[in-house]
Amino acid sequence: MTFGVMFHHFHSHVHKKGQGSISKNELKKIVISLKKKYILNNADDYVKKILKKKITYKDICLTFDDGLKCQIDIALPILKEFKIKAFFFVYNGAFKNNPDNLEIFRYFRNTKYQNIKFFYQDFFKHMKLFFINDFLKYKKKFTNKYLNQYKFYSIEDRQYRFCRDKILSKDSYETLMFKLMKKKKFNYKLATKKLFMNRTDIKKLIKEKHIIGLHSSTHPVNLPNLLYKDQMREYKNNMLFIKKFTKSRPLSMSHPFGRYNKNTLKILKNIGIKIGFLSYKKKKISSLLEIPRLDHVELIQKLR
Repeated sequence: MTFGVMFHHFHSHVHKKGQGSISKNELKKIVISLKKKYILNNADDYVKKILKKKITYKDICLTFDDGLKCQIDIALPILKEFKIKAFFFVYNGAFKNNPDNLEIFRYFRNTKYQNIKFFYQDFFKHMKLFFINDFLKYKKKFTNKYLNQYKFYSIEDRQYRFCRDKILSKDSYETLMFKLMKKKKFNYKLATKKLFMNRTDIKKLIKEKHIIGLHSSTHPVNLPNLLYKDQMREYKNNMLFIKKFTKSRPLSMSHPFGRYNKNTLKILKNIGIKIGFLSYKKKKISSLLEIPRLDHVELIQKLR
């Protein structure tokens, strides 16, 4: 079955190593390995094949989410070296001084804690201290089945994400994280400048013939929980933002956090999106808006 390969974070002497990040040499290893086993398509060829129903189980493509600067600095030269054109799925906030705080929080926990387990210890300690009712609710409701489709997540990873996504309100979660950042004297503004692409980067991607696709406007954690009109606003605003750069109507997207519902699919069809990518693999493609993806973390674990 066809699938996309999903990339997020890369590290180098400029971009610090973090949980799930890979180096340029590891990206090369992944590309070489994929080319031996599959037909690694340029993004535009992949779109043409799948819309004309000429796609095979060996056809795959490369995708990059979230508009991260490390993708420009580290991954883009490797794509150029191998003459590969990829999908880049971006959301508006990162380009309008309103980035998704989750990315900032990720950078914080990866740079201010010697080990991710130390962060989790600190997080749950403060959650219990400041949000005791939510902490007790988490202890009662968490199940090991949560996010078990992501095999590379540890139990601590899933417990943390369960609290972030299902237990704490957005305000409570961010309050807790800002308390931790203050404790660790973390520079929020400096981190924001380092992490995200700018408009010049988007123009560079377009010039080099990569495809820019939708990834929502504000990158909400639980997009399916939004009302129909709010989901529509997320994707319409995202489409208008991308059209200004590409001068054409985008046809592709990826679901933030792999989360969507029937309303999401209806909206995407109504605004002319033809193909959409999940953030995980599944055995059957239900529609062209639910194409599975394999996370690069799974691939590199096999190659290391």
